[in-house]
Amino acid sequence: MLVPSGQLSPLQQHLLQELDLCDLPAPERAPETYLARDLDVEETREALPALVWSGLVERQGDDRGGFALTALGSAALHAAECGELTARLSAVAAFADTVAAGVPPRLAGLALRRLAEGTWTLEQAKASVCTTEELGADRS
Repeated sequence: MLVPSGQLSPLQQHLLQELDLCDLPAPERAPETYLARDLDVEETREALPALVWSGLVERQGDDRGGFALTALGSAALHAAECGELTARLSAVAAFADTVAAGVPPRLAGLALRRLAEGTWTLEQAKASVCTTEELGADRS
Protein backbone atom coordinates (compact mmCIF):
# COMPACT_ATOMS: atom_id res chain seq x y z
CA MET A 1 0.00 0.00 0.00
CA LEU A 2 1.25 3.50 -0.85
CA VAL A 3 1.72 5.68 2.20
CA PRO A 4 2.38 9.44 2.40
CA SER A 5 6.14 8.85 2.43
CA GLY A 6 5.97 6.85 -0.83
CA GLN A 7 6.83 8.21 -4.25
CA LEU A 8 4.08 9.55 -6.48
CA SER A 9 4.42 9.53 -10.23
CA PRO A 10 4.04 12.90 -11.96
CA LEU A 11 0.61 11.81 -13.20
CA GLN A 12 -0.49 10.72 -9.73
CA GLN A 13 0.74 13.96 -8.20
CA HIS A 14 -1.01 16.06 -10.86
CA LEU A 15 -4.23 14.12 -10.37
CA LEU A 16 -4.06 14.50 -6.58
CA GLN A 17 -3.43 18.24 -7.00
CA GLU A 18 -6.56 18.53 -9.12
CA LEU A 19 -8.58 16.47 -6.64
CA ASP A 20 -7.29 18.71 -3.86
CA LEU A 21 -9.05 21.60 -5.62
CA CYS A 22 -12.35 19.79 -6.19
CA ASP A 23 -13.93 16.36 -6.65
CA LEU A 24 -13.88 15.06 -10.22
CA PRO A 25 -16.41 12.98 -12.14
CA ALA A 26 -15.46 9.60 -13.56
CA PRO A 27 -13.29 10.02 -16.69
CA GLU A 28 -15.76 8.11 -18.86
CA ARG A 29 -18.60 10.41 -17.75
CA ALA A 30 -16.81 13.71 -18.38
CA PRO A 31 -13.53 13.33 -20.27
CA GLU A 32 -13.48 17.07 -21.03
CA THR A 33 -13.02 17.72 -17.30
CA TYR A 34 -9.69 15.90 -17.42
CA LEU A 35 -8.62 17.37 -20.74
CA ALA A 36 -9.23 20.88 -19.38
CA ARG A 37 -6.83 20.03 -16.54
CA ASP A 38 -4.14 18.80 -18.93
CA LEU A 39 -4.67 15.18 -17.88
CA ASP A 40 -4.69 12.38 -20.44
CA VAL A 41 -8.04 10.60 -20.06
CA GLU A 42 -6.70 7.08 -20.75
CA GLU A 43 -3.69 7.46 -18.45
CA THR A 44 -5.94 8.89 -15.75
CA ARG A 45 -8.44 6.05 -16.15
CA GLU A 46 -5.57 3.58 -15.67
CA ALA A 47 -4.09 5.44 -12.67
CA LEU A 48 -7.28 5.90 -10.66
CA PRO A 49 -7.78 2.25 -9.55
CA ALA A 50 -4.32 2.16 -7.91
CA LEU A 51 -5.01 5.46 -6.16
CA VAL A 52 -8.35 4.12 -4.90
CA TRP A 53 -6.77 0.83 -3.81
CA SER A 54 -4.01 2.65 -1.92
CA GLY A 55 -6.56 4.81 -0.09
CA LEU A 56 -5.39 8.13 -1.56
CA VAL A 57 -8.61 8.62 -3.54
CA GLU A 58 -12.14 7.40 -2.88
CA ARG A 59 -15.03 6.70 -5.20
CA GLN A 60 -18.24 8.59 -4.65
CA GLY A 61 -21.46 6.72 -5.25
CA ASP A 62 -21.50 3.81 -7.71
CA ASP A 63 -18.82 2.74 -10.23
CA ARG A 64 -19.80 5.62 -12.53
CA GLY A 65 -19.57 8.14 -9.69
CA GLY A 66 -16.85 10.66 -9.15
CA PHE A 67 -13.61 10.69 -7.22
CA ALA A 68 -12.52 12.59 -4.12
CA LEU A 69 -9.23 13.03 -2.32
CA THR A 70 -8.94 11.27 1.04
CA ALA A 71 -7.08 12.55 4.09
CA LEU A 72 -4.30 10.06 3.28
CA GLY A 73 -4.23 11.36 -0.30
CA SER A 74 -3.93 14.91 0.95
CA ALA A 75 -1.07 13.89 3.24
CA ALA A 76 0.71 12.08 0.38
CA LEU A 77 0.29 15.10 -1.90
CA HIS A 78 1.63 17.53 0.68
CA ALA A 79 4.55 15.22 1.50
CA ALA A 80 5.48 15.03 -2.19
CA GLU A 81 5.23 18.81 -2.57
CA CYS A 82 7.32 19.29 0.57
CA GLY A 83 9.96 16.94 -0.83
CA GLU A 84 10.11 18.91 -4.07
CA LEU A 85 10.43 22.21 -2.20
CA THR A 86 13.13 20.80 0.06
CA ALA A 87 15.13 19.65 -2.97
CA ARG A 88 14.66 23.02 -4.65
CA LEU A 89 15.78 24.90 -1.53
CA SER A 90 18.82 22.65 -1.28
CA ALA A 91 19.71 23.48 -4.90
CA VAL A 92 19.33 27.21 -4.20
CA ALA A 93 21.66 26.88 -1.21
CA ALA A 94 24.21 24.99 -3.31
CA PHE A 95 23.96 27.66 -6.01
CA ALA A 96 24.67 30.30 -3.37
CA ASP A 97 28.06 28.63 -2.94
CA THR A 98 28.72 29.17 -6.65
CA VAL A 99 27.79 32.84 -6.35
CA ALA A 100 29.98 33.20 -3.25
CA ALA A 101 32.90 31.82 -5.28
CA GLY A 102 33.04 35.02 -7.31
CA VAL A 103 30.22 35.05 -9.84
CA PRO A 104 28.96 38.62 -10.28
CA PRO A 105 25.55 38.93 -8.56
CA ARG A 106 23.91 40.43 -11.64
CA LEU A 107 24.77 37.36 -13.69
CA ALA A 108 23.43 35.07 -10.98
CA GLY A 109 20.03 36.78 -10.63
CA LEU A 110 18.24 35.15 -13.56
CA ALA A 111 19.78 31.77 -12.88
CA LEU A 112 18.77 31.98 -9.22
CA ARG A 113 15.21 32.91 -10.14
CA ARG A 114 14.85 30.00 -12.57
CA LEU A 115 16.40 27.62 -10.08
CA ALA A 116 14.05 28.76 -7.30
CA GLU A 117 11.03 28.44 -9.61
CA GLY A 118 12.08 24.91 -10.51
CA THR A 119 12.44 25.59 -14.23
CA TRP A 120 16.20 24.97 -14.11
CA THR A 121 18.24 22.33 -12.34
CA LEU A 122 21.29 23.21 -10.28
CA GLU A 123 23.52 22.08 -13.15
CA GLN A 124 21.69 24.33 -15.63
CA ALA A 125 21.99 27.33 -13.30
CA LYS A 126 25.70 26.76 -12.75
CA ALA A 127 26.31 26.25 -16.47
CA SER A 128 24.44 29.45 -17.29
CA VAL A 129 26.50 31.52 -14.90
CA CYS A 130 29.80 29.93 -15.90
CA THR A 131 29.06 30.32 -19.63
CA THR A 132 27.96 33.94 -19.18
CA GLU A 133 31.00 34.70 -17.01
CA GLU A 134 33.35 33.12 -19.56
CA LEU A 135 31.74 35.11 -22.39
CA GLY A 136 32.25 38.33 -20.44
CA ALA A 137 35.90 37.43 -19.83
CA ASP A 138 36.43 36.76 -23.56
CA ARG A 139 35.33 40.29 -24.43
CA SER A 140 38.09 41.84 -22.30
